[in-house]
Amino acid sequence: MRGKNRVTMADVAHEAGVSVASVSNFLNKQPYMSEAMAARIAEAIDRLGYKVNSSARNLRSGRTRLLKLVIPDLRQVYFSELAEDILAEARQHGYGVIVESTTNNRARELESIASMGTHSADGLILSPLMMTVDDIAALDGDYPLVLLGERLFGVNAPHVVIRNREGAAAATYHLLDAGCRRIAVGGGAPVRAVDSMGAGGRRLAVVGAVPHPEHDFSSGSIRTHGYREALAARGIPCDDSLLIETQGWGSADGLVAVDTMLESGLQFDAVFALNDLLAWGVLRELRERGVAVPDDVRVIGFDDVEESAYMVPSLSTVNPGREAIARLAVESIIQQVESGSRAPAQTIEAPYSLSLRESSPALACA
Repeated sequence: MRGKNRVTMADVAHEAGVSVASVSNFLNKQPYMSEAMAARIAEAIDRLGYKVNSSARNLRSGRTRLLKLVIPDLRQVYFSELAEDILAEARQHGYGVIVESTTNNRARELESIASMGTHSADGLILSPLMMTVDDIAALDGDYPLVLLGERLFGVNAPHVVIRNREGAAAATYHLLDAGCRRIAVGGGAPVRAVDSMGAGGRRLAVVGAVPHPEHDFSSGSIRTHGYREALAARGIPCDDSLLIETQGWGSADGLVAVDTMLESGLQFDAVFALNDLLAWGVLRELRERGVAVPDDVRVIGFDDVEESAYMVPSLSTVNPGREAIARLAVESIIQQVESGSRAPAQTIEAPYSLSLRESSPALACA
């Protein structure tokens, strides 16, 4: 260690027989360095045990090596799991993450965006819930930005999205292939009165639905649209009495939705809950009412949060590709940070899949 407490860049340069500027260029991955010189510097660093002073480097570069993640609500299991995935992905790239929950508040979403002017983070990964198209101008700027979710479109930045419509259609096709014909869907607006349809054909209900999904870009409306498309593709009319709206998307809302359907006399043989928390409530109330799952009613959710595999029965659900969302978002934001400019607008779709479990098992092969 040359008799010093801490090895310096000058020590490395002396050991490798190069200039301090060459060592600096090597550490900053500058081009135009011969392989032989790079090898000598790398060997000198290894022999001397030189450690990069990250704080000093960040001061010189103007970077914090911190990313900011702004999400609607950490109490929602999907968002807390997504935050963990983004933290893990960022760590692999040597970045930390500041996580902010806006608790579904538009003013807090706008404050989080405005704080990017303080340079407290190198880039922003934003999942807005309450902002509208009137707020898009607030996202103007040259700082690195990645958008998540379905609330805002038309922002000049990369946008990582769930394939909500396709995933919901795949869930619906699965239920139809199992012989179901009347599916109940829930989450969103206050519960509407539901009319009994009477006998004739199996019935499915959609928990968390919005009657006219083409009028907005919420996850619920897009997923309901996918459900409608799947029915139409099979030549099955959509009965709006099976679109069961709820106050929210929690487990208590799923429980209330099932209670409403059963009390009204609605007939159904499957429930497509628009997120897993709703589905947990659905499973609980069906069990309380003596309805066997999946023998009497099949149940499928959306989000594939970890606990869904441990429900009784275990929950079938749409896996929206959460780990891929985290990877794609972090890769995009870091590419922007390292290039020094925001990437142009583009839509990046995460892959989805069905996780079929006890509440609606995979169909037996013929």
